[in-house]
Amino acid sequence: MCYNKKMEKLEHVTKKLPNRQIFTSKDASRAGVSRYYLSKLIAAEKIIELQKGVFQNNSCRPDEEDLQETTFRAATARLKERGVICLLSALSYYDITELIPSNIWLWVPYPYRVSSLKTIRVKDPDFSVGVEQHDGFSITTIERTIIECFLYPKYVPVSESFACLKSALKDKKTTMKKLLATAEQMRVTRKIYPFIEIALSQL
Repeated sequence: MCYNKKMEKLEHVTKKLPNRQIFTSKDASRAGVSRYYLSKLIAAEKIIELQKGVFQNNSCRPDEEDLQETTFRAATARLKERGVICLLSALSYYDITELIPSNIWLWVPYPYRVSSLKTIRVKDPDFSVGVEQHDGFSITTIERTIIECFLYPKYVPVSESFACLKSALKDKKTTMKKLLATAEQMRVTRKIYPFIEIALSQL
């Protein structure tokens, strides 16, 4: 097949892709695009493989400031929108930590899991409290994120949780009132109140 014919074929295949910024290999398969042609589209720089099995149209290449949200959308797509961005990834999103997680952290219900993501599986997770809906992904609010850091010290060191709490309060990204309101909704006020008191005394 000559070069022009090959390009015409790729253009035709590109038009068959799902009409959205991020899609999975299964989405492409349902649209009639095989894995063979996905590899051809990647080689031709028509699409970008963000993660294994997750792709983005090259025309929607994100700006630097949108890259984090794009990776969140990709991670959410891999979990078929079952996960919620949390803990270290959420702390980084709210810019209250200097730690940079190597993977995307998400709460997910049993039994879902993706090896390339930091999936924290919980039974019957309550995503009705302290979760914000964004374009293509969900993330715990800054209040729920901070609270859960203290609740799960095996994932985030207590010293880092204190640093993030003090940073959020000092920069007025949240308030003690909002933190306590969220803690009450989560039914963990007694566990969290002492940490908030200590942080306030150190500001």
